[in-house]
Amino acid sequence: MSRLVTAEVDGERLSEDEIIANVLLLFNAGHETTVNLIGNGTLALLRNPGQLRALRENPDLIEEGVDEFVRYDAPVQLVARIATADVEVGGKTIPAGSKLMVLLGAANRDPRRYDRPDELDMTRSDIKPLSFGGGPHYCIGALLGKIEGRMVFRELLRRYRSISLTTEDVVWRPHVNFRGLKELRVDLVR
Repeated sequence: MSRLVTAEVDGERLSEDEIIANVLLLFNAGHETTVNLIGNGTLALLRNPGQLRALRENPDLIEEGVDEFVRYDAPVQLVARIATADVEVGGKTIPAGSKLMVLLGAANRDPRRYDRPDELDMTRSDIKPLSFGGGPHYCIGALLGKIEGRMVFRELLRRYRSISLTTEDVVWRPHVNFRGLKELRVDLVR
């Protein structure tokens, strides 16, 4: 935060409104996405008991498992971008300056990139979900979110010998670009 306050380019600093907007973005985006990663990942495990069992048998799978959760059910489903140059996608030219909506959730399940893309696979390797963005748009909090996710799942599985859904009826929060549960009711047995 102190870097935002003191940042200067060609003698210009961010305005107070710009600083506040960036701080709110950091807090909201960081909290929302991590909460959704944990909720979506837990739901995915509980709906895929074989994968939950694999993770219990080999807790080190969580190292890449967090990326698999993000690939399988991305906390951020879409982002807006502006094409900076003409680019060809699927045989069509998108002219520079075009406004785009990039569907990260769909791209993360591209069968040209992932074998069995609609399946959760805790043993999957070479996972590079687009959910964290890339280049200058790479998520500033990606590493922290992954660390938090790993810690939560390790501790959840260490503490509880049994975790189960109390209902299959889940309610998703009504966001366009964020995907997360309103709540996740589970039974935990030590």
